[in-house]
Amino acid sequence: MTTPRRATAGLIALATTWLCLSMATSRAEEINLYSTREPQLIEPVIASFTAATGIRVRLTYIEDNLVKRMKAEGDASPADVLMTIGLDKTSQFAANDLSQPTSSPLLEKTIPPQLRGAEWISLSVRPRVVVVRNDSLLSAIRYEDLADPRFRGQLCIRSPLHQNNVALISAYLVHHGADATEAWLRGIKANLAHAPEGKDNDVIRQLAEGRCSIGIANTVALAQLRDGREGAEWTAWANKVKTVPTTFERGGTHVNLTGAALAKHAPHKAAALKFLEFLVTPAAQKLYATAELEYPVTSDAESAPLVAAMGAFPSDSLDIDAIAASQKAAIALIKKVGFEK
Repeated sequence: MTTPRRATAGLIALATTWLCLSMATSRAEEINLYSTREPQLIEPVIASFTAATGIRVRLTYIEDNLVKRMKAEGDASPADVLMTIGLDKTSQFAANDLSQPTSSPLLEKTIPPQLRGAEWISLSVRPRVVVVRNDSLLSAIRYEDLADPRFRGQLCIRSPLHQNNVALISAYLVHHGADATEAWLRGIKANLAHAPEGKDNDVIRQLAEGRCSIGIANTVALAQLRDGREGAEWTAWANKVKTVPTTFERGGTHVNLTGAALAKHAPHKAAALKFLEFLVTPAAQKLYATAELEYPVTSDAESAPLVAAMGAFPSDSLDIDAIAASQKAAIALIKKVGFEK
């Protein structure tokens, strides 16, 4: 089986065909990328972009609080492109007046409308779905069904106050309103096999061990456990578990995302926009998404084999900014029903 690392060299060669005619005019250009995504995950696609365009990318890794860094730098910030993980953090760029519109016919054509805003774009997605043991007969489920009494005492989840679950509950809130969301949360609480604990990895382990029969996790967690990066024991647990197509009633699958934006005071706006446009080309999408075993955001990009094996999860049509704006209300409801950690 081809691993993400073995595929990297070939993908770089494919992506270098993009914008090759612009090399002569842009060779001396440079952009500054501020990213909370770890350097080793984006360096391959950066190298591919530079090879294709001659534009160098100066990467600054900011482990946490990119918004605080940008506010401190103010108008003098050298940042051209901002890159982060999570719809909550991506939406904060515009909310804090740190970004500018990414006006591009290519981006508008390539990225589904629900996965971009006026001042940000998604680069990859992480579907949040139901997971069960391989011997389960469950073939599909709606998020609404997670509160059904037939699952009493069978459900494993990580803390509802973790961002991955807050985003899902916020989406539920936008779909159904406060009263229905509160009732749903109470149903989920009643269905728990035990108090929420650990991470998505632990939910997968608990399912494999038989401590519960249904759980909620991001696909990226399952794929990364299966590829061996966490060790043989975790891989064995992951191979006992499968994803189930999960959608909202009259909707699609809830996804979280990694995102990017043009910095408000980008000194090299044109070159920065070229970088964003390059990131949604098929070869660059595969490079970028394969690094973390995420799903590409564009329909014409190939997923890593481990990702493709989990199935397709068409994203819900809800506006991501609406989900992000509902997170405070969602947290209040989570606490109201008695989830305190």
